[in-house]
Amino acid sequence: MKDPDKTISRRTFIGCGVASVLGAGIGLTSDASILGAQESEKTPEQTSEEKTSKPQIKEYRKLGGTGWKVSDIAFGGAGMKDPSLLEYAMDRGINYVDTARQYYDMEKVIGQLFPQKRDKLFVTTKLMPELITIDVTTDQITTAIDESIERLNTDYVDACLIHSVGDPNLGDIERLRNPNIHEAFAKAKQAGKIRAWGASSHGPTMVEEFNWLLDNSDIGLIMPGMNYLTKGLEPILAKARKKGVAVVAMKSMSMARKVDFSEFMKEGRTLRQALLKWLLGRSNIDTISLTMRNFEDVDEFVGASGKPKLSLKEKEVLEKYGMRINSEYCRPGCAGCLHACPNNVPIHDILRYRLYFNNYGREKYAMGLYASLPESRKALQCTSCTGSCASSCPYSIPIREKLIEAHADLTV
Repeated sequence: MKDPDKTISRRTFIGCGVASVLGAGIGLTSDASILGAQESEKTPEQTSEEKTSKPQIKEYRKLGGTGWKVSDIAFGGAGMKDPSLLEYAMDRGINYVDTARQYYDMEKVIGQLFPQKRDKLFVTTKLMPELITIDVTTDQITTAIDESIERLNTDYVDACLIHSVGDPNLGDIERLRNPNIHEAFAKAKQAGKIRAWGASSHGPTMVEEFNWLLDNSDIGLIMPGMNYLTKGLEPILAKARKKGVAVVAMKSMSMARKVDFSEFMKEGRTLRQALLKWLLGRSNIDTISLTMRNFEDVDEFVGASGKPKLSLKEKEVLEKYGMRINSEYCRPGCAGCLHACPNNVPIHDILRYRLYFNNYGREKYAMGLYASLPESRKALQCTSCTGSCASSCPYSIPIREKLIEAHADLTV
């Protein structure tokens, strides 16, 4: 049995080869095992439930072609300041953590758990979105990867992602064709600095750019924004599964607004759990990365693990909830209004900032993003505009009205 506190260095990782590293405990192939678990004839669920009455992860899914099995509920938490929250999630059985260079000092906070617990977690980080340009050099990307590795207090990252593909503010698809990007990731894999690379997005053109990457690169993981109300992603998910590319859902709670469903709550469940259960029941999803701000979030989300069947009441509530916010929620990956404004107001960006303000509890962050826009592109001018932006929305969102409300919310 391996020492659970012993980590595998990059030198060992390179020298052993994939098969021997998997055998050493970095990845798993057994359905009845979790990362870092001691050898036992019992399943992880049985062993964990004997130790605690807290909710436990009940399902571990194959993560594409990475060789890992990861919890169906994954940990995210931009702005996490204390590693004890992640440790608590690990005690519940979570073994996948998602971070990014732009998530304040979250990389450094995670690094406080290493090297002792390095082999217990599949760690994904993301490069700064602005780094990936049409003329970025191989050395610049290599330096960024090295900086994240250092901040994480480790010597390798399991997956390194291009952050925010499909965002027109960062450039079009041509930047992804830059050969230096692909060369940098290939060299990082060869050096053992990363095990896989991928891309994340909740931008309006994410479908097009994910498609290109799946067809023209050796990408190993995609992280699309998706939830109960998003449409049109199934072909992408099916293509990824066919190619052995991992799929990690994100922004899955972005439409979970505060709505009073007290009758439903009496059954001992929550609307957010129902939303997660619905998503876990979809095909071609390996895990869901969720922002967890406190211990209660962890318990609530982990309580949805295991593809539990939706009850009739849950189905009824989801349908009513979907109908209630259908014409209010701006979906990830929708480009309907992308070029609809005659004054070049970034509709999808401003509605996303308002989402951060109202749904994510990140008021100061959202107001800062809005303040950074030039005055000529802010939504104040929408008060006197007679443009027809609303007609461009396939979900009949009253765009002009929502933009005016956003301006009021986001302006000091």
